Amino acid sequence: MTARPSRERSDDQERALAMVMPVVERLRSVLDVENRELQQRQAVDYHSHSQRKNQGLLELTRLRASLGSLSAHPRAQAAFADLTSKLELNHQLLGAQLRAARTISGIVARAIRDGQSDGTYSAYPWRDDAR
Repeated sequence: MTARPSRERSDDQERALAMVMPVVERLRSVLDVENRELQQRQAVDYHSHSQRKNQGLLELTRLRASLGSLSAHPRAQAAFADLTSKLELNHQLLGAQLRAARTISGIVARAIRDGQSDGTYSAYPWRDDAR
């Protein structure tokens, strides 16, 4: 009798794995493409990548009950570890892009502000020279 519950657990894990792994693979693929585009400084379709990542995370959320049974499964552990590392890299690359965009927007804003005024009516003309 004890063999049957173990076998059922194994069958449940295999079913859960069959549902979860395609979602994880799609997410890993989306992250690979976006990370490659970011690293190679190519044009990035942020909207498309965001939609696909959101869809994958929604699917994983819906499969949350199945995820618990896979916590000790070696294939699932390896897939989730790889997904986590890809997400961390994506976070770093997107953070760098965001910091660069903020820097550029600050430069452009300052150029526009300086081009619109010669400083005559500035409330703090001595501060403007410190730029």
